[in-house]
Amino acid sequence: MERIEVPNPKFDDENTSLGQLAIQSRRKMVNKLRLRGDTNEIIAIKLKCSLSTVEKINHQIRESGKRWFENECINDYCESLQDSIILCDNAIEDLQILYSECDDLDSKLTILSKISDFEEKKMLLYSHTHGVQKYLQSCNVTKTEVVMCE
Repeated sequence: MERIEVPNPKFDDENTSLGQLAIQSRRKMVNKLRLRGDTNEIIAIKLKCSLSTVEKINHQIRESGKRWFENECINDYCESLQDSIILCDNAIEDLQILYSECDDLDSKLTILSKISDFEEKKMLLYSHTHGVQKYLQSCNVTKTEVVMCE
């Protein structure tokens, strides 16, 4: 009689159980079949599980995707705010150089006005970062999940 070697399951970490691996495997199969266009009923038949199990897994997949998308949007928004603040700082520095090199009083007043405008815009951007932080706190998102805007 021929002996068949059964491969040892590979665990992501020591705390992963066979049951968790089975659940992860079923979730991957449901997602794969769903992406192929199979209905929940067909998926349940193919995987030999209940329709409610398939619906529950689909709900979990949607929620997981939603959380990922929200976090990515928040990250992108924070990075945009940070980039805008840096651009304001650079513009202010350039205007300060122009101011120091300028001899004309009217030009100096115009440059000071522009510096003031950029400072106001920068303060407005900083106020948005506080709003983002409050939103993240209200969603109970930790600093490790999303890069905080500062």
